[in-house]
Amino acid sequence: MNKGFTVVEMLVVLSIIGVITGIVIFNVGSQQRNSALLRSAQNLSLNLRRIENFALSSKTFKTSGVPCGWGAHFNGAGSASYIIFADKAASVNCWDRDFARAVDGSEDFENINLDPQITISSLSGGLSDIIFSPPEPSVVFVPNQTTVSIILNNRDFATREVRINKTGFISSP
Repeated sequence: MNKGFTVVEMLVVLSIIGVITGIVIFNVGSQQRNSALLRSAQNLSLNLRRIENFALSSKTFKTSGVPCGWGAHFNGAGSASYIIFADKAASVNCWDRDFARAVDGSEDFENINLDPQITISSLSGGLSDIIFSPPEPSVVFVPNQTTVSIILNNRDFATREVRINKTGFISSP
């Protein structure tokens, strides 16, 4: 009697190894996308806190001095970036400020890109701007709301939500 493996036994073993390898590779890719989603949501929370600190610390904007506030501008659902901007006004006492980012980009401070394959899937109530104004800082949402949520998603349709309320509380994902 010959000892050894038959062709059928070898094919069965190779098939099992192939299936296990495929499962592992698929799960690693999915886990990387979920990690990128979590990282992007945490970075968004941290950047919102940084903007709030800019307002609290009276950070200057370029050479124009201390702005009336600092904010984040969102380009709508489907975008993969947002802009940190200084909310300037023509007057020194800020009575004529507009609580919005200048369309011409003159108030832009920094453009933040999300991780690749991560997008903003939803902005509550058509949110476009979040502005923190000193000295408290007070929080203004454009359009006006009491609480806003920003939902990020990856290509697997997994989501992470960041919420901000009028008192300045920013949730961490």
